[in-house]
Amino acid sequence: MSEELLQTAPIPIGRYAYYRLGTSTVGQLSQAGIISGSPPQSIRKNKPDGLITLGKGSVKACIEYKLPAELNTPSKVKRAVEQAIAPTRNLCNLLIVSDGQKTYWMNPHTGNSVQADRELPVFDARAIVDGSATAEYLKSLEQVIDQADHSLSGQCDLLSSPSLIDPSGLAQTIWQKIWINTGKEPEKCLYNVVELFVFKYLSDLYVLKSHHNFAYVHGLAENAGYAAALTSYANISRPSIHDLFPDGKDGTGIINGTIFVNERGEPNNSQARLFCEVLNDLWEFDEQHGSFKYIRKEFKTRLYESFLRQGAGLHHLGQFFTPRNVVRAVVGMSGANTLPSGASLCDPFCGVGGFLLEAILQSPRLMACFEPTNGVIDPDVEFVGYDRGSDEQEDERTIILAKANALIYFSDLISRYNAPSFTEEFANKVVNPMFTLVRTNLGTFQLDDESRHDLILTNPPYVTRGSGSLKNAIQEEGIADRYSAPGRGTESLALQWIVRSLKAGGTALVIIPDGLLNQKPMLKFVKERCIVKAIVSLPVRTFYATPKKTYIMAISRKHEGEGEQTDSIFAYLVLETGETRDANRWEIRENDLNEAVGLFNQFKGSPNTFQSPSPRCKVVPWEEFDAYEHWMVDRVLWNEDELRTLGATEQLEEPFTIEQFNELLGNAGASPVESRNGDTPGFRFLEVFLGDEELFTLRIGKRVLRKDCVDEGVPCISANVRDVFGYIPKSTLMHDFSVPSLTWGIDGNFDWSLIPSEYAFHPTDHCGVLRILHEDIDAEYLYHALRATRDRHGFDRTYRANLENVGRVSVEIPVRKDGSFDVDKQREIAATYREIEEKRDEAIELLRKVAEARVSFA
Repeated sequence: MSEELLQTAPIPIGRYAYYRLGTSTVGQLSQAGIISGSPPQSIRKNKPDGLITLGKGSVKACIEYKLPAELNTPSKVKRAVEQAIAPTRNLCNLLIVSDGQKTYWMNPHTGNSVQADRELPVFDARAIVDGSATAEYLKSLEQVIDQADHSLSGQCDLLSSPSLIDPSGLAQTIWQKIWINTGKEPEKCLYNVVELFVFKYLSDLYVLKSHHNFAYVHGLAENAGYAAALTSYANISRPSIHDLFPDGKDGTGIINGTIFVNERGEPNNSQARLFCEVLNDLWEFDEQHGSFKYIRKEFKTRLYESFLRQGAGLHHLGQFFTPRNVVRAVVGMSGANTLPSGASLCDPFCGVGGFLLEAILQSPRLMACFEPTNGVIDPDVEFVGYDRGSDEQEDERTIILAKANALIYFSDLISRYNAPSFTEEFANKVVNPMFTLVRTNLGTFQLDDESRHDLILTNPPYVTRGSGSLKNAIQEEGIADRYSAPGRGTESLALQWIVRSLKAGGTALVIIPDGLLNQKPMLKFVKERCIVKAIVSLPVRTFYATPKKTYIMAISRKHEGEGEQTDSIFAYLVLETGETRDANRWEIRENDLNEAVGLFNQFKGSPNTFQSPSPRCKVVPWEEFDAYEHWMVDRVLWNEDELRTLGATEQLEEPFTIEQFNELLGNAGASPVESRNGDTPGFRFLEVFLGDEELFTLRIGKRVLRKDCVDEGVPCISANVRDVFGYIPKSTLMHDFSVPSLTWGIDGNFDWSLIPSEYAFHPTDHCGVLRILHEDIDAEYLYHALRATRDRHGFDRTYRANLENVGRVSVEIPVRKDGSFDVDKQREIAATYREIEEKRDEAIELLRKVAEARVSFA
């Protein structure tokens, strides 16, 4: 290694590193690992004056540094470029020729000057080396390098921004790595993933600089070891994040992971290796796909939803995550973009803050509220979000996720104004006032915001069990007069808080369960105090955590002395929400929410004359609507023929759910798979996909015609052994029956069937077959686990259960501490499922007999 390299330390330019050189050859740089791979022999003796790299070895720019006298004529400039262009072409996409006063940015593949829609900066090596370069200047250099690496080629000299990236897969990989390696609760792993994403994100936005940022800590992991990297993060980077974004009055900030550091913020060196492995995952993603500055908007708004797809213990977090398409629809119906100066927008049960943040994102006028003037942020609209907590740190996490979420929503603003003075102002004037942890057992219910808010958008908690203790606590606090309506469940308390907190004429859009619309005391309460504007029926399984039937209800609070409602009511039947209603939440084309938003906004202009153009929408005079016993619009406004015509068949069904079954058996516990969050310490699941070719094979059967069938032979099945199409000669079979198979129906009523080993059959082209390749995956367990989640996938004649779609289906399999499949636990769970199915069949048969029983008194 040359003496120069021994004395040369890279200088950060954002996520990149600058090496000032001059005497070291390309060959020596390659041996030192500063240039990766094996450069061509023809350039190994060249001596670049400088390099810009991403990490160790990935060259992004070569620098040719000249004295001013060497670039004072066009011919000298041409000579300088020609001198460096050949070696540069073999290393990277960008050549920089500079004398510190003027700079020539060149495409080495064409020999032409780089074209841009702005004036490119001067490359001033002296300022970079001596530390006098401003953060804004270094940020502008980083942007040019980003764009050059993305866009320059033998056919293009024009700079353009990198493609937007979606790190959802990376987030899932990191989450699973942390979970498998630590055995911590899946939720705790989630918070640590979010913290490291925030660390990388703030580094890429140039908020964290120098030895505080991600590139520096990652470099320490390579050069000084795992413990040094984690110690630097815990003692320098993490406190910097807290300093840049101070905690609010409720004591919460934007990060709170406690796997890599303890509750005092000290490094947990037992996890140092894992910490550095995760940093490397983030770094490799950056090298392959680009900076977090270029994250897709869709990922920003769906960051936390991506984790819910992991399952494995995160399902109960669904209470905090309203699906983004529903959030957008509620915001679109609300008219939030027309809020006047001085207005107040509130989500009293804010979870991770989706309603407030989406309202801001959808409205340029609201986003502009947060632009600083002379360094001061003074929004003219109040944004208020509450979440319940206590003195336990565990209860802080959701509000911290909301604050981290805000950083991502406001990334463009933070990128433009990234000085510490702004970030502190942003924390104190935006994030902390927007999201508040209410540290009492009553949470929001204890707050008195009477007549404070112009607009409330929320998805409140709705449970019946435990609401009695809340009402007792309300009585003890002496605030029972605020909750005088005799409703059931926390949703009735929530609705009373919402109505009381609206200003006269203020509007609320609230997601509520069907049970609330069947409580006559609550309907009476709403009618006395509010104008009912709309009720929108959402399909079952719209939400992650519950199969409950839910609705969006829009109301406005009456002015004092205002009489009975005269305006008609808007009703809409949503059949699809733009994504499958299973654990995967795949995007689909069908989304009735968009039409609902458009029609409702037209309706608001003239509620008594609006004519619905859609069979999914009905406008009902108030006198007629008020006569109904309940307000579940899908059941009272559309008859069976209309529902069948619309394809709303699930509205006609009353499924026998596991919740109902548990209630029938007097079993307060969860299903066998869901019970993993209870009394099973050290017991974990691993999510696998049916498309994993190391574990399973998937295939579709071949078509069989009636004329091909014989009287005796091997049965042809469409989906299960009971559905025999016919028989074919055994000699025509080419299937291995030595292991059990699972079959499914390609279209129609999707379901799974289990076929034991050595049972010969022939699948038709309406039947899919899954074979298990791994000896430690129990077929009966897999069958029960897949059947327990079959309704989540949304397969039907439109969204067919073909090989591609079934390959995306995931299932959770018990694993031991070492990550291997626990076949004994699988068999134990399968036996439990078998017992439950037997009891269910007995119970259903008993219910059938009771229903058919007739008593005669004649």
